[in-house]
Amino acid sequence: MALQRPITDRIFDFLQTSPEGEFEALTTRYPEFTASEFYTELGRLSRNGQVKITRGVGSFTIKQTATFT
Repeated sequence: MALQRPITDRIFDFLQTSPEGEFEALTTRYPEFTASEFYTELGRLSRNGQVKITRGVGSFTIKQTATFT
């Protein structure tokens, strides 16, 4: 059985292909995680300054703010 990559890696992989991606597209791409799990992790990443969340009408977008290794 393959090991599942952490949710953080999935978020940054998504942002590599969609530099300003919509939350709905993120949850659709990785259905093995719940929307709640993504909300929690994105909140942590936002507080750490690693992503910026922009709220729109009925949706929001995510953008990586810095490159981390």
